[in-house]
Amino acid sequence: MTENIHTHNFYAMGSHMAVWLEHPEAEVATAVMQEVETQFATAEKRMTRFSDDSELSQLNAQAGEWVELSSDLWQVVNRALWMAEETDGLFDPTLLVALEQAGYNQSFEHIHEVTMASTTHTNTNGRYRDIQFNIAQQAIKLPVGVKLDLGGIGKGYTAQQAINYLRQWGPCLIDAGGDLTAGEAPADYPGWPVGIAAPWSEGQDRENLLRLWLYESSLATSGIDYRRWQNSERNAHHIIDPRTGQPTDTDLLTVSVLSEDACTAETWATAALVAGLEEGGAMLHERYMGAAFINHDWQVSLTPLLAPQVEWEGISIHHS
Repeated sequence: MTENIHTHNFYAMGSHMAVWLEHPEAEVATAVMQEVETQFATAEKRMTRFSDDSELSQLNAQAGEWVELSSDLWQVVNRALWMAEETDGLFDPTLLVALEQAGYNQSFEHIHEVTMASTTHTNTNGRYRDIQFNIAQQAIKLPVGVKLDLGGIGKGYTAQQAINYLRQWGPCLIDAGGDLTAGEAPADYPGWPVGIAAPWSEGQDRENLLRLWLYESSLATSGIDYRRWQNSERNAHHIIDPRTGQPTDTDLLTVSVLSEDACTAETWATAALVAGLEEGGAMLHERYMGAAFINHDWQVSLTPLLAPQVEWEGISIHHS
């Protein structure tokens, strides 16, 4: 990479973030990338579920009442509900109650060694269809008993907005906790060199299994390999199957999806992970989306759209 590519690292939305920007002036690049950090901090304050003062928490606390939303939260909620329909409910933003019942009721670094008490589980499958909208007032009414979780799609939305801001300054890339969103390719390169990491394994460094060039698109990964904990009933993780209201029982460890849009990549990665290799692979193939599936034996399957774009060695590849 050239000397005109600058980088900035920070922590937001429960993830380590990195920004790359190609620009001839270092001071300008630094100021622009710091503004991206501010954008993520602002989005986190608005959309986090771990603060009672956030706009999202205030919305969740007023289920059954009409609540006017800021423009950003309105956009994210609408996009989340649209993607719920697109994925036939395999991605469902109304599963916060189920997440909390599984033990994910505080930020992850505080729960991974905590044994949670048994509880009666409530399945809110499909309740996203019961949310009411008032477009004129930019307001929504959540059904009583339903709370929204916008973690992944909120991060994807913010990354896409940040890329849209960065692209006016030059070629750019954002790594939002392993989910990658790119603008134009840097000079003299076909894209940004990125990788799909091996599933997380305690005590081992994560290495890239696949490499590809990313430009004007997003590559998002959803997995059950990292955010795991023990509750009194079973090993738990943060991906809930909307059909059961329980942590999903899937034959996959991770799914990575390539899309022109960060929110689309985020939501379809989760939906395909919940669906499993056969069903998830068919769904993405039908929609001409690139994806990589890694199962519990670390075997990798690729959709036909992604297969020609990747470089790999030393692993077993299957074309789905």
